[in-house]
Amino acid sequence: MHTRNPAYLMFLAMIGLSGFSPGQAFPESARDMDMTWIEKYVTYAQDHHGRLQATDYHFMAEVIYAKRSTIKNVVSFLFVEGSDTPLASYDENDPFAFTNGLFYTRKSKSYSDLASLEAAHPATGHYVWEIHGPGGNMELAPIRIGGPELSTRIPDTSPIYLSQSGRPVTDFNNIEPDMSLGIGWDPFTIGAPLEGTNWDDLVFVLVSDCHGRVIYTSGAPEDEEGFADFSATSTEMPAELLEPGMDYVVFISQVNYVDANISHGIEQLAANSFAVELEVRTAGLISPGRSCPESAHKAAYLWSGKTPAGSGMVPWPAFLDPSNTTPEE
Repeated sequence: MHTRNPAYLMFLAMIGLSGFSPGQAFPESARDMDMTWIEKYVTYAQDHHGRLQATDYHFMAEVIYAKRSTIKNVVSFLFVEGSDTPLASYDENDPFAFTNGLFYTRKSKSYSDLASLEAAHPATGHYVWEIHGPGGNMELAPIRIGGPELSTRIPDTSPIYLSQSGRPVTDFNNIEPDMSLGIGWDPFTIGAPLEGTNWDDLVFVLVSDCHGRVIYTSGAPEDEEGFADFSATSTEMPAELLEPGMDYVVFISQVNYVDANISHGIEQLAANSFAVELEVRTAGLISPGRSCPESAHKAAYLWSGKTPAGSGMVPWPAFLDPSNTTPEE
C-alpha cells in the first residue's frame, strides 16, 4: 500500500476507520457493497431530425449495492494508482439513485471534449478503490480504464429510431399512446463478451416520464427475464405504459466493458460508453388529474448539466432532486 496524504489519514481517524489493512481477506458475506464501476462516458441529445449533439464528456465512478442498508457506515475512496490523494469519496450521506433494481451513488467530472477527457484519464490509467466499513478495511485490486489493450474504445454513436405498427415515427410530438413503441438503434459493432469474464457488453434502454419516473426498461444482466445484450438492435415498449398528452425521454446507452475483476468478493467493472437522449410527446389530451410540472423532473440517470468548472468529481446533478424517492431496501 502506498502512503496516503496526511489530510486523508486524518479524515479516516476522525470517522473511526483506522487500522487499514490492504492485505486482509474477508468472506463475501462481509462485503460492504456489491460492485464498483468506473467509466468514460459521452452523452448526446438527439433532435427530431435524427441529429446528435454531444452534451458532455465524463469520467464517472459509482459504488453499487443491492440493498440500501448495505451502505450504512461505509466510506469508500477512489484513487489513481500511485496517487496519495483521492479522486472521490463516498459515504452514506451522498445522494443516491435506484435504477434497474440496484442502488448506486455516482460521481462524475465533465470535460470539454474527448481529448480533454483522455488527457485527464489516459487509457493507460489504473484505478484503486478503498472500502472502509463494518465488513473490514480493504484496498481492492486495480481496475484499468483502458482494459488490457490500454486503449479507449467508446462504441460508434447511434441515433434512436422509433416505430409504431411497423412504420417509422416521423412526428416525435405525436406518438400514439395506445400503441406499442418500437425503439431501435444501429448495431453495436464492437460489442462482445469481455474475455476471461462472465460479462457481455450490453445496451441499456429506458423511458422516463416528466416526473422522473422510469416507465420502461430493457432490463439489466441481473434480470431473470433477460435484457438487451450487445447483439440486440431493438426492443418493444408495451402500449399500456404510455399516457396521452405527456412528455417522455427515450434513452439508450451502449456499454463496452473493457476490464473486470473480483476483489474481496466485490465485482469491479470499467467501461467506455455513450448515451443518447430523445425527448418525445404523446398525442391526445392529458388525462384529468394528470399533468407535467412546469420544469420536467429528470430521471436519475439522465444528464442534467456539466459539473462546475474547476471542481473535482461531484454527485451526478439529477440525484440532488428531492423528488427522487426510492425504496429503502
